Amino acid sequence: MPNGGTDCCATCWFNRTNKGRRNWRERRDPRIQPHCEIRGLDLEDPFYKYCANHPHRRPFRDRIPIGPVMTGDASGHREHWRDVVDTPEVRQHHIDILYDAADNYYSGGNYPLGIGLLQVVSLQLGYWKERRAIPALEALIEADEKYEDLGRSTIDFILKDD
Repeated sequence: MPNGGTDCCATCWFNRTNKGRRNWRERRDPRIQPHCEIRGLDLEDPFYKYCANHPHRRPFRDRIPIGPVMTGDASGHREHWRDVVDTPEVRQHHIDILYDAADNYYSGGNYPLGIGLLQVVSLQLGYWKERRAIPALEALIEADEKYEDLGRSTIDFILKDD
């Protein structure tokens, strides 16, 4: 069976085929078509689709979509496949993730393949030019200087062309 990495949609608990479980080898029902329950997406070739809601990036069930869905391979190469839905709740959730990271000195969620959770969140907020994210980005930078470049570049992008 082809496998694009352990963080693919085929191994995610939000893939209907897996019946809400992470251990897809034991729980997977091949009679059920792969479908992302939190994004409403049919997943043709789920072994090569990825998102930040996967248990390797969010080890608890975060049912609010985070960032786009990517396509790629086991080498870590990822390309944009589908946008995340843009709603007030989804935008606020992205901001809350940054505050949570700053308040709790979050160091997890940086799965070694592809980009980490905080990068996904920051890039998405930058894409939306979400000005409400600026205080959260500043708090993240203050909490951990390793996020200085990410935070500053996102803030600069949000403010560009104002």
